[in-house]
Amino acid sequence: MIYVKSVLAGLIALIVVPIFLIGVLIVGVLIYTFVHPTTQGEGSVGWDPISLWRMNPILCFIPALIFLTGFVWEYRRLTR
Repeated sequence: MIYVKSVLAGLIALIVVPIFLIGVLIVGVLIYTFVHPTTQGEGSVGWDPISLWRMNPILCFIPALIFLTGFVWEYRRLTR
């Protein structure tokens, strides 16, 4: 039963962490737009997040790390 609860904690971590990070990203973008407003003559540089994902295969291990952290946290808590 300890393993089942630990796996559930890891899955919940996989759901909660991205939601939290998206919230932090939105707040950061809003603060940045208030601090650095664009003027009429400025151009913008495009940014493609998919190309970032393709360039860095280490990003595939981030979900595994989040799951493992949640699993180990709950497992250690339940075995005490």
